[in-house]
Amino acid sequence: MKKQNNIEENKVMFRTQFTLLFLLALTYGFSQDKSVAIKKLEINTKLDHFAARVVGDKIYFSHNLTTKRGRAIKDKYGGFYYIMYEALINEDGEIKNEKPIVKTELGRFNMSSSTFSKDGKYMYFTTNHEDKGANKLKGIETYNLQIKRAEYVEGTGWTNFEVLPFCDPDHNFAHPALSPDGSTLYFIADVKGTKGKSDLYKVSVSSHKTYGEVTKLDDNINSSRTEIFPFVSTDNKLYFTSDRRGGKGGLDIYSYDLESSVADQKPVSLDAPINSRGDDFSFFINDDLTTGYLSSRRLKGEGGDDLYYFSKF
Repeated sequence: MKKQNNIEENKVMFRTQFTLLFLLALTYGFSQDKSVAIKKLEINTKLDHFAARVVGDKIYFSHNLTTKRGRAIKDKYGGFYYIMYEALINEDGEIKNEKPIVKTELGRFNMSSSTFSKDGKYMYFTTNHEDKGANKLKGIETYNLQIKRAEYVEGTGWTNFEVLPFCDPDHNFAHPALSPDGSTLYFIADVKGTKGKSDLYKVSVSSHKTYGEVTKLDDNINSSRTEIFPFVSTDNKLYFTSDRRGGKGGLDIYSYDLESSVADQKPVSLDAPINSRGDDFSFFINDDLTTGYLSSRRLKGEGGDDLYYFSKF
């Protein structure tokens, strides 16, 4: 499989005047307090840690699949394999006692960038198609990204894995994110009609069994560049990552109010210290709307994708 090559493509694909910023803050409510605190977590190493999601008293995140000696496993193209980890959280946001999730499917299939139902029973995650898709890179076998759904069964672990029905092997579908009520699944794709290298899409969800028609989000959200890693907070704000022009770094985190009645609303780039001059992505905020996690490759990191905890948002 060529998981990491595809994910890296998605990640890589994938300073206005004070008055304008002030007006945007009044209109959209996305300005940040200068007291926002952010810290790099102790769990970080030279390996990748990203896409953290809190579910109940646990946290899930993506991490390199490693050998028994802790070395990251690569595919034949030099890309990495990933797996999902679960752990506990300290009061200060630190991640402790991490371990790979228990799953019934055997084999070295990749798992990353997950989202969960409120009750923690269902998980959607990014993986690779098992069959070759349309070859977009000459001379390379392409196993495009897809989204799977799994169910948690006590005493068994994650089981009943199913590929979402709209995932076409000839295209990439990745980075699922459930709405707070679980009725809508947001994700990215590069299907026909995509404005940039990957755009944000959504689909209705019924009992985590059936799915509606896939719809691309408005062009005032999607850009001609790359949109990745969507997340929807409990107050129905869409956070996502983009490398669009006008950002603070390579990849920046943006916010968009899904309940706003402003017809020409534009996504707003989050202020420092959330965004930096490095790549900042995969934003998650807890139900308290003040604490959360993000992933970053900013200065003074450990060398890979690092996890950061923020508070006083």
